[in-house]
Amino acid sequence: MTKNFITGFERETLQGLNSEYDCIQCKQPITNPICHSCMGNEINKWLGFYPSVKKKMMFKVKKYVQEVNNSAVSSIGCVSCKSKKAALCPYCFTDGIFRMLKHNNVDKMVIMDFLSIFNFDMCHEGYIAEAAEQGLY
Repeated sequence: MTKNFITGFERETLQGLNSEYDCIQCKQPITNPICHSCMGNEINKWLGFYPSVKKKMMFKVKKYVQEVNNSAVSSIGCVSCKSKKAALCPYCFTDGIFRMLKHNNVDKMVIMDFLSIFNFDMCHEGYIAEAAEQGLY
């Protein structure tokens, strides 16, 4: 019987040995393999709650997804759509969106909502720590 999945522990031990399982940005093992396309779709759905922000940000989110797509060659399979393009870990992807929202002066309450829904900074050492210092989380 062929094993069709790899555990988080196995991905961590493969770090440095098989770049297919590492994030193209932070080079850490991808333990939550959700591709940038699926994450981008979910963020665009969430933006539907904020029509004025969606109008301003939807194209930028799609462009960001396309940039990541152009950088992804062959990666671990996405748990949602099964395509082999989960090249960017959810933390790095949502960090990019967080910075995009801040850079575009999106309302503080919208950013707070984004961080409460799309928080992949589990240790609160990255963008959540920064957001907390700025009163956004």
